[in-house]
Amino acid sequence: MKRLLTLGLSIALATLMSVSFAQHDHDHEGDIHLGVMDGAAAVIEPHELAEPPYKIEYRLEELLPGLFGVDVGWDFHFEEGSSTPQLRQVTVQQLFISPNLVGVVEGEENPIFGDGLPGTWTLIFDPNNPEAVHQHIIFASDILPTEDNPLVFRFRLVDAIAWDGTALNNSVDYTLEFVPEPASLLALGAGLAGLVGLRRRKEVRA
Repeated sequence: MKRLLTLGLSIALATLMSVSFAQHDHDHEGDIHLGVMDGAAAVIEPHELAEPPYKIEYRLEELLPGLFGVDVGWDFHFEEGSSTPQLRQVTVQQLFISPNLVGVVEGEENPIFGDGLPGTWTLIFDPNNPEAVHQHIIFASDILPTEDNPLVFRFRLVDAIAWDGTALNNSVDYTLEFVPEPASLLALGAGLAGLVGLRRRKEVRA
């Protein structure tokens, strides 16, 4: 069952990424910027994720009926005025992911983050193609979380190398929480209200 779910999400996401997300140019605002802090790999921006409790919230949109997702951008951090990033390479290592949640690199078909999936993703800076390190992960689920019970992706940065070749310590643990868009909550509420009304009508007829 889990394998069929992953396959279904892969097909849906491959289609969506070639249509929905490809229809606009990605800007870098709000991306997760990876760099160096105190001799360790670290998230530099956004500040909500870079500082304790190292947690940030994303809102899932309804991509297709029964499929919810969000586009999360990732990039290397450049100090102001520098033409090279703080990192040469780093690996994002999955520590925990909620059931029914998967993460797919934009342009790929198979999820890399998810229960039972590889759970590691390495970013390498190429001076000949500086924009190549700016990538996007589409996190998606076939269940709609709640504000009180969000879907969770927890990760750390490992095997990082600074631009000068220095091997860096692993990062602290970071957490992405996924909650529904308010519009999704309204739609869900309307659907539940409809089901309650239908049940009441059936009870009256009985």
